[in-house]
Amino acid sequence: MAHKHHPKEARIRAVQQQDGGRPASEICKEMNITPGTLKRWRDQLHLLAPSDAVKMREQEKLIEHMARIVADQAVRMRIMEIALQKKR
Repeated sequence: MAHKHHPKEARIRAVQQQDGGRPASEICKEMNITPGTLKRWRDQLHLLAPSDAVKMREQEKLIEHMARIVADQAVRMRIMEIALQKKR
């Protein structure tokens, strides 16, 4: 059987249909692909490499930390503004 190239949009649509509850057998029959191909597409679209996932978690923690710093600084600035208004 000749290999058929499916555009990325078609692969994404197939995975989204499966995520939406459509049976894999129907999708495979309609697209003339094997269940293994659909699983491979799903894995490619859903999973990050383990090192990428670790990096993303580290970045999320850093963003949370920085957001706390910004919030604390905003509170301090507001307190200073109030104190300056009372002195006038």
